[in-house]
Amino acid sequence: MRIEILDGHRNIGGNKIRVVDSENDAFLLDFGLNFSRWGEFFEEFLNPRTGRILHDLLKLNMVPRLNIYREDLFDGKFEDPVNYSFLFLSHAHADHTGMVGLIDEKIPLLMTGETLAVMNASVKTTNSNVLIQLDGKKRRKASEKDVENGIRPDLTVSPGRSKNTERLVRCVSFPKRTELDGYRTVEMSTLWKDDLFVEPVYHSVIGAAGLVVKVDGFWLAYTGDFRTGPETPEEERYWLDTLGEKRLSLSLRTFQFFEKLKDKRPIVLIVEGTRLAREENVENTEKDVYENATKVFRKTKNLILVDFPVRHLERLFTFLKVCMENNRKLTLMPKDYAYLIEMERVEPLWKLSEEEKSHIRVYHPGKLTYINLEKEALIKAKSEGILIPPNEINYSPGEYTLVAGYWDFPHILDLDENVLNGAIYIHSTSEAYTEEQEIDARRFMNWLRYFNIKPFGLKERNGSVVFTKEFHASGHVSPRSLEAILNDLKPDYIVPVHTLNPNWFVERWKERVLLNDVIVL
Repeated sequence: MRIEILDGHRNIGGNKIRVVDSENDAFLLDFGLNFSRWGEFFEEFLNPRTGRILHDLLKLNMVPRLNIYREDLFDGKFEDPVNYSFLFLSHAHADHTGMVGLIDEKIPLLMTGETLAVMNASVKTTNSNVLIQLDGKKRRKASEKDVENGIRPDLTVSPGRSKNTERLVRCVSFPKRTELDGYRTVEMSTLWKDDLFVEPVYHSVIGAAGLVVKVDGFWLAYTGDFRTGPETPEEERYWLDTLGEKRLSLSLRTFQFFEKLKDKRPIVLIVEGTRLAREENVENTEKDVYENATKVFRKTKNLILVDFPVRHLERLFTFLKVCMENNRKLTLMPKDYAYLIEMERVEPLWKLSEEEKSHIRVYHPGKLTYINLEKEALIKAKSEGILIPPNEINYSPGEYTLVAGYWDFPHILDLDENVLNGAIYIHSTSEAYTEEQEIDARRFMNWLRYFNIKPFGLKERNGSVVFTKEFHASGHVSPRSLEAILNDLKPDYIVPVHTLNPNWFVERWKERVLLNDVIVL
């Protein structure tokens, strides 16, 4: 068995891992966007050329030189005598799935149904991007007519509205039987020659999972990103009583994943270590987010604005529960409502109850165009009678909690100034990690200051924005919990990824920790 860390080694994000067995059969673990590497060359208005996207990314060494790419994007070949069985996608965060649109559609994508639902909603509520393309029409070589119109003959072009263009139909596989329009589904049992199973883990996006597979007689497990839930019977009882059975079951997924690994020997564990290099004095859980939000809601009768990533469906259910307990309507943007619609299609577990539906509204923003699922969500909300105009919030602001983040704030300009004056804003998402994000955060504070909106979860200090984190719970396991898990599991070999501090593992488990980019067992 050969494990190759193609990306995500000694950095956080951009996971791309290849596992090859003794017969040159292989599979891939995630194919994410490495944001730090990307930021060295690109930014919002400077991107690789769509017509030469793989050429550009290969030349900048941003993707590996493997025969895994779509033929309509790249017709080159490499010295790569390997047969690819599948690509496992651990969860729907861009640093793990952000380049999946480049992958040959004939290589099956293995993931949970929840992950595909989140990915679909993400793709189909934004402008089309080749990097994340899941379906649609294939690109084509420039035609003679294109060349006559000045396009270079080596470029690939969009087929536009041509009816003759071949469709991009991806091959997908799930842990349980799922049939979806627009995809070619295959049984997971046919993907690999030996035992293979996918087990959900608990993370800050619904659908996260780890992979366990037997390769050349070794059990290999890949955790993806994960965190832990309640750790004592008393904590479990609290979760059950306050957040409900579904939420408790979700929070125990990581524990169940590692329990199923205990009888697998020998075991190679590819594991994340995101928080090992971060100094953190906050150890919040979703229970803490719920309690802290409840305190703020109970103290105001003004409009509440809250920012969290709706693809983190668990956080949506937290704020929905707080709204229900405080006689408020949780009001989503159409693009956010699309996530709920898509999740219900794929995974009935997360279908809203009638009581929950009665506390959901959809805000009608001042937009001229809507994208794909966003438009579908708007029309569905209108047919359900839950689409509300700004004036409805102006009339009774204390009845609403509007989900609006940085990019949504232009839409609050339709609300009356006296409604915004004294309103509450709750920051329930991650802090700024890059210089660009810090600039965005300072700009966002201008909006809050201008309208006299009181922020919670962030504040200004000496010209900088400080994130106080009482309304956010990390999606990654703490060093304390990670050490306890690994001491209990006792893996034969540990391969750290998604971390800036791999030596943390070496200090504890010595020669059992494998740090090379290429590992042969």
